[in-house]
Amino acid sequence: MKHLELVNLVNDNKDLIDRAYREGRVQNVDEVLADSTLFVKISGSYKLNKNYLNFVDSVLQRVDYSIIFGDYEKEYKELVKNKNRFLENANEHYKKQILDLIENLFFKFFNRDREIQVLLLRVEHDTSLDIDILIQNANDILEKIDELIEANTKIGQLFRVDLKELDDEIDTLLSSISVDILRYIQNIDTYIKQISQFLIQTKNRRLQNKKLTKLANLILEEKTLELDEYLSVHKKHLFHTIVKNQKNKIVTYPSDRDIYKINKAVKVVLDGFEVKKKLKTSLMKPQQKQKLDIINIDNILKDLSDAKCEDIFVFIHEHKELSMYEDYKLKEEAFKLFLQITTHERLHFKDEFNEFGIKVAKWE
Repeated sequence: MKHLELVNLVNDNKDLIDRAYREGRVQNVDEVLADSTLFVKISGSYKLNKNYLNFVDSVLQRVDYSIIFGDYEKEYKELVKNKNRFLENANEHYKKQILDLIENLFFKFFNRDREIQVLLLRVEHDTSLDIDILIQNANDILEKIDELIEANTKIGQLFRVDLKELDDEIDTLLSSISVDILRYIQNIDTYIKQISQFLIQTKNRRLQNKKLTKLANLILEEKTLELDEYLSVHKKHLFHTIVKNQKNKIVTYPSDRDIYKINKAVKVVLDGFEVKKKLKTSLMKPQQKQKLDIINIDNILKDLSDAKCEDIFVFIHEHKELSMYEDYKLKEEAFKLFLQITTHERLHFKDEFNEFGIKVAKWE
């Protein structure tokens, strides 16, 4: 079957396929649909093929809680294998395999970033699930996001170092996707903070719900003494609670009529007083200057040209333009600048790696 024939088959049976998608299963389908593997027979009825459902949910951005955020091990192993074969025999077949695998990994990073965004939005706005299940789902997502960090490290090392200078066409592809790949990797930190904040808020909401449930049960069961004790103990945390008074006095709020009488009486008393308004003098405060951390890459390039250093990343890491960054942020900012100049014609990579695990590049 050709692709166009498949498109026509889906269009001709769109109502049946849509019903199976919404209801989960149908009783009967045409033989041609079963032969195309769009439908699979299970327990006497037909269900849509999981591969088709994955495609539809991805396009419609309907991500399941149980989603696994990509398995990169297969592409990683194939890339390493084809790289070694290409080094032994510079055959175009192995180069094409490498280019295809790099593109596959890029699509996985792209789809994964979008799917995580949709999944987090769904978790944060889902009101149909029990609060304990929401917390469990959020913890599962956080665990899976943490697992991505190790995969990001391996793929990043492969792209930045192992495949560098293997072939001009490969270098061009890696340079074209490097900025996007870096952004997808950095987004992981944002997602971890977002889901962690959601967990804190949801657990607080669960605790408050338990308190309200206990209070409601005491009221329904008319346990007056226990209710009085509970409200007295939790007066700082619950509204409309009772504050015990040693004089056994009952404090009530005034009515609107009482407030009106008090206002009228106070106004009569105050009408005989004249109060002069104090003139306000405004002081002009000097405008504060804000320091902006702007890195001038032209200065770094000029110093590189003058110094002709043996390791560009180390040179950038120690450059005065980055002196405003703390140690924990310095390596990340230095690597961003390093990526921006990797395609410069005067930059040449060596075979060894520096103390940061980054391939040594020389400026000539």
